[in-house]
Amino acid sequence: MVNGIFTIPLGSPSGVPPEVDGTASGRFGEFIAGPENRLAACALRPCMDRSANHLSPLVLYGPHGAGKSHLARGLVAWWERRYPKARVLCLTGAEFARAHTDALSADRLDAWRASLAALDLLVLEDLGQIVSKRGAQQELLLLLDDLADREALVVVTCRSLPTRLVGLLPALRSRLTGGTAVPVALPEAATRRALLERVAAVRRLALDRKTIHALADGLNTSVPGLVSALLELELKSRLDGTAVDRTRARQLVAERSAAKMPPLGEIAKRTAKYFGLTLADLKSPARRQPLVAGRGVAMYLARKLTNKSFDEIGAYFGGRDHTTVLHSYRRVENLLPRDRATRQAIAELRRMLHAS
Repeated sequence: MVNGIFTIPLGSPSGVPPEVDGTASGRFGEFIAGPENRLAACALRPCMDRSANHLSPLVLYGPHGAGKSHLARGLVAWWERRYPKARVLCLTGAEFARAHTDALSADRLDAWRASLAALDLLVLEDLGQIVSKRGAQQELLLLLDDLADREALVVVTCRSLPTRLVGLLPALRSRLTGGTAVPVALPEAATRRALLERVAAVRRLALDRKTIHALADGLNTSVPGLVSALLELELKSRLDGTAVDRTRARQLVAERSAAKMPPLGEIAKRTAKYFGLTLADLKSPARRQPLVAGRGVAMYLARKLTNKSFDEIGAYFGGRDHTTVLHSYRRVENLLPRDRATRQAIAELRRMLHAS
């Protein structure tokens, strides 16, 4: 461990070179983490030596690009290499739902259930993909019970805590929260620097300390976003035959920071969807707690990401006055240091809005 940064050795899937594997550590078979992800590292280590049955089901939750899938798939690769006789399966929520439908259609549901119940490790990625599929949820609930009886390990990834997933069956929500839920956060500045140094080394790209700092400190983004920025700089340097230096890094940061501001409608639409609400909900006078939280986040982002005044924002969100919007903005701002769910919502919505 150096300056609080440490690595978790995982593994590349069979036949995939380390330099192109995964997304959460710069496409190689390890996970680089800082203090922001110490809890995730502590939870993963017993999974690697098959002593984590007491943690199951282990739920890894956090925003896109934080590294949930990299950790989950890396764990699968580790098991496949370290425990070749273990029965391991990794699939997405959509793949699970589709397999369930196919088994029903082909009249082989019992055989499919038996194959899953015999697993030693099940990794289910993106639980949110089955929130609208009641049959798949009921099937997953049965499977979790079967695997618990065998003391098998189950790892689930999702965008937020199961308790916040609208549409999830109460019984499944309860079953998942009966295990261990661990947040996976986007990398902080020190971790971003370590990630860029590692990716540059893998790609044999010479970067000095000042260039690394200019990129890491200027791009508060996901791991794929960092890798994308570095690859863009590398490509440009090769095209014109110049080195990647701090000046080029600062230019790229400035270009990305100057991206077009998202319109109010886009901010409201994406925030409503994130909180399981409608645009009409955000503009309505209703004061239910989930609605107030979603509306407050939307107005906070509108102020942060656009040049709109409090009056203009209030007019869009149902004709609210300056004081009401200011109060909501300050409330969210005060929540950020102490409420992980609010920080996660803001971070992921920022990412989605910038990407769009």
